[in-house]
Amino acid sequence: MEIKKINTDKLLNINTHARPNNFDEFIGQEHIKGVVKTAIESWKKRKWHIGHILFSGPSGFGKTTMANIISKQGQVNIKAVTGYAITKPSEIISILNTLETGDILFIDEIHRLKPNIEEVLYIAMEDFVIDMVMPEWWNVRIPINPFTLIGATTKSESLSQPIKNRFVYNFHFMEYTPHEKEIIIKKYLDKYEIQTSDDVIKKISEKVDAVPREIHNLCIKIRDFVITTPLETKGNPIKEKGGVGGISPNTLTELLRDKFLKHSKIDEGGMNPLHAKYLEILEKADRPLGVKAIAVQLWINEKAVEEDVEPLLLKLWKIEKSAAGRILVN
Repeated sequence: MEIKKINTDKLLNINTHARPNNFDEFIGQEHIKGVVKTAIESWKKRKWHIGHILFSGPSGFGKTTMANIISKQGQVNIKAVTGYAITKPSEIISILNTLETGDILFIDEIHRLKPNIEEVLYIAMEDFVIDMVMPEWWNVRIPINPFTLIGATTKSESLSQPIKNRFVYNFHFMEYTPHEKEIIIKKYLDKYEIQTSDDVIKKISEKVDAVPREIHNLCIKIRDFVITTPLETKGNPIKEKGGVGGISPNTLTELLRDKFLKHSKIDEGGMNPLHAKYLEILEKADRPLGVKAIAVQLWINEKAVEEDVEPLLLKLWKIEKSAAGRILVN
């Protein structure tokens, strides 16, 4: 098999976003952090490599961030790529050959790897070798440096059993609690130098889904709204030294919070106008509706309804799936 160099544009830079840099900064997922810390401590004492790790769970829960923290704590390099970006065995072989001893290979959406690429990978994971078929149709095994594979997936059931069995650690990211949501909101507002009260943070947390990425996006919107709102319309100020007339330019007051939610059309639990339209369609129909019928009226495709709209409505107990179709929950 001819080895071709993979286009490095396919490799992801996972250090460009506002992500926690260590376990103390990473809020939640304590059941994962405790075990991973022990594995890293053992890794350092053995001076070898950490066992392969599989992270599963919804998108935006911190799987990529956790992989990045592990590389920093272990003081090793991390190379990242998405499963769909690797189209041929020669590409994964090229990546594996660039890894130094102890390096981390992070594959996001690992469930999207093709079966023939999975086969190359799970042999490399277990024996740290690459099986290659030469032009004369005989096999040769080429050793590679011991490495750690960290896979991230939203669909662990789509992974083949052989590759699943090669992971020493298998973690599922759990739902974030209301208290953790508030801590994450405060952390990001502090990062963007937005001052506010605990009461405002608590009420803001009720308007966002328990997903760190969604929380971060919300805090960016809050920052942009606060800094562009005229000072005299911001409501009762939080007294800040240096503020004009006692008002800090970067203060999120209760009045400003309400204006922001109205301006951004954000409702309970993070629902947006698309969610509201979905519920309106069901209410007017006054009977169960199938996904296709709902998608037509929303002017989006069925996959978008199932993946982008319904999960939040199901989580908030606004709808139920029945044999006859989707129904409203009273």
